[in-house]
Amino acid sequence: MINTVFMFVFFSNVFLNVDHGSLPGCSGQIKESLGMNNFEFGMLGSVVYGGLTIGAGVATGVFTKVNWIKPTLVGTLFCNSLAIWLFTLTNSFYFDAFLRFCIGFF
Repeated sequence: MINTVFMFVFFSNVFLNVDHGSLPGCSGQIKESLGMNNFEFGMLGSVVYGGLTIGAGVATGVFTKVNWIKPTLVGTLFCNSLAIWLFTLTNSFYFDAFLRFCIGFF
């Protein structure tokens, strides 16, 4: 079980780093396909940090309960992977912003 969780953590970090690197690398294509201006693109890039801030606060409370740590880690890894995958499928700026927030939160 520990090896399985480790592999989830490893691949989640790989996907997360690819996600963070692909946004600036494809800025022209993303702005064009979603019809965004520079402000909206900047918001899409920064909303993830709002999710990180709120997620860290929630995690502090959740991780004080020892029995919730492992299920929470597995659940958040799954949700993070799902949010990253859904981000590639949608063409809605607002839904993409929500997904970026979720990526940071999880």
